[in-house]
Amino acid sequence: MKKDGGLLLVHEKNSLGIGGMCRYILQVDHKKLKEDGIDTQELYLRFKNLESPLLRPVYLTGPYAFYIDVRPCNYDEDKTYIGSEDVAFCSDLKPDEKFKAKLYFNANSRLQTKNARDEIYSWTIDIISQLAVVTFPILKYSFKVGTSKKIVKKSKGKKVTSVRGLSLKMWDEKSLWNLPPKYPDKPIHLVILTHGIFSNVGCDMLYMKDKIEQTAMNIEERYNPNVVVRGCMDNMGKSAHGIYYLGKRLAKFVVRTVEELRKEYHVDKISFIGHSLGGPTQSMAIHYISVMYPDFFNTVSGIKPMHFIALASPFIGVIGDFPLYLSVPLDMGALGLTGRDLNLKYTPLTSNEGLSALTLAQENSHLPKNILEIIPQPPAQQVFQLFMNRTLYANIVHDGIVPLRTAALLYLDWRSLTQVKDIKKSAGEKSNNKITEDSPTDNESVSTTNKDNKMGEIPSESPNSKNFLQWALPQVIIKGPKMNKFKRGQIMDTKSNESSDTDTESSDSKQEQKFKGPSEASTFMSALSTLTAPVPTQEYIKNPKVRKDRVVHDRVYEPQDLPEQHYLKRSTMKRVVYPNESVNRIQERIARAWQMNMSWRKVLVEIQPDSHNNIVVRRRFVNLYGNVAVSHMVREHFGLEACKKQAGVNNNIKLTKL
Repeated sequence: MKKDGGLLLVHEKNSLGIGGMCRYILQVDHKKLKEDGIDTQELYLRFKNLESPLLRPVYLTGPYAFYIDVRPCNYDEDKTYIGSEDVAFCSDLKPDEKFKAKLYFNANSRLQTKNARDEIYSWTIDIISQLAVVTFPILKYSFKVGTSKKIVKKSKGKKVTSVRGLSLKMWDEKSLWNLPPKYPDKPIHLVILTHGIFSNVGCDMLYMKDKIEQTAMNIEERYNPNVVVRGCMDNMGKSAHGIYYLGKRLAKFVVRTVEELRKEYHVDKISFIGHSLGGPTQSMAIHYISVMYPDFFNTVSGIKPMHFIALASPFIGVIGDFPLYLSVPLDMGALGLTGRDLNLKYTPLTSNEGLSALTLAQENSHLPKNILEIIPQPPAQQVFQLFMNRTLYANIVHDGIVPLRTAALLYLDWRSLTQVKDIKKSAGEKSNNKITEDSPTDNESVSTTNKDNKMGEIPSESPNSKNFLQWALPQVIIKGPKMNKFKRGQIMDTKSNESSDTDTESSDSKQEQKFKGPSEASTFMSALSTLTAPVPTQEYIKNPKVRKDRVVHDRVYEPQDLPEQHYLKRSTMKRVVYPNESVNRIQERIARAWQMNMSWRKVLVEIQPDSHNNIVVRRRFVNLYGNVAVSHMVREHFGLEACKKQAGVNNNIKLTKL
């Protein structure tokens, strides 16, 4: 059956819009191919962006590009990949460009079947649209698979050869985001993922969805959370419409999704995971639901709130951390109502639907008027308290888009983080290397969740000369730390008081002198690093042991850890002299509203640039530096040990009812 020049086995054409993606799974029965006279040890794939090359420089309505990766079935980001061949991917395939890859018949692509004699090989091919801002463009592509380079390059007019043992299955973003539960007859745990600004859930949260499902699927039935992952696609291209608008639409999607699922399944639990602007958006959605559907979150008759998780989310706005040249355009509407919301400006609402009546009644009082301060107010606050876990993930370096203070809700044990950084510097390079070797792997946190443990770790940065030019641009502008705002966010020392008052005062005085806030990344350079940040090497992709990204702080913060309110009683003179007085006061009120009556687990990660997108692994291989954060989040909330703990809590609730 073998022809001169090879055989064309697959020829697919398709088009994708914003948030669009296609996942192909190619399976080949190598034994059947050989029986039909096709004896080859590799196949050839060729992908082409069919858009006009004139569109390459157009970014305002684009970019008109694709992300593609090809993974053999046995590839796992958390396991060592054995093999000399590269893991094939293209981070940004521009109009009229081509991408080529070889599909090898080897142990990495061979499916594990019950019959050891089977020779079935499989690859997953992800094709993702890079469109980010507007909704009307459509990108066309084609891809071919054949038995030779020649056939996939010059196949015009040639027909696809139908062969035994070859199958190609395809899922788009809608089908992938509507998968059924593993156990249809058991209660399901609905997980809602929410994207950030100029983003979309279908493509940008796909890696996280895959990891949650992969982890949950492998848990034994009696502990299996039976997750169903969904994401709202109604807010794509609407990032500038304001947090209230986005949250309201998300809330209606959540209610609608629950109603649809209840037609076939029993929805028992719900979790929310948001990235960047997705954090405030999902919070606004919960506020809306708590007002419009008071019985929705009910541990007895409704849905049990399980996990509220946010990654690099600006809960207290960004005005205190953004430079003037960015905060002024935000005030003037550079990002529409959303920009004003993040700058803590009052935005007139077209509707009061879904907002707390208590909040709306305060026309002439000191109570909140901007949306970020409204969100954590009752009755939503009581709902947030019902969540079994409230977890924040924040970048400790390289994120000038959502800086650490706002992502971590202002209050942290800054001193312990500073002390560890100073210890590492004084210990020198030799000690630093020893700490790295003896420390946990990427997927383990350096510090614990025990609130008495004051120790967090910030590894010092030492890029080698080989990578200097790559790293220089994203890190070239680092602003010096402003001490006072970090001191105000220092939590109370909850350690047992064994020393005398004199010793304590002396110790506090020394800490004040030595206190150094963390370096702040430039907002401009953080945005630019989206285009210039280094792409992971093949060694990094294939060998988890070489990865240095890590969790540097992981602790549960309790309400009693909060210091006294700094801006409660301030003189008129200070209010006039200090230009940021009103902003700082609002941020403090928001942060305290979130933390006065509930505990928060705060996880700080050190990830290479572009850390704001890396923290959710926006693209599987381009942003793989953030795998440490995603893996930690999935393991700690959906892993076996977490599910055992949740099962124990549920059993205790049932016994209490009896």
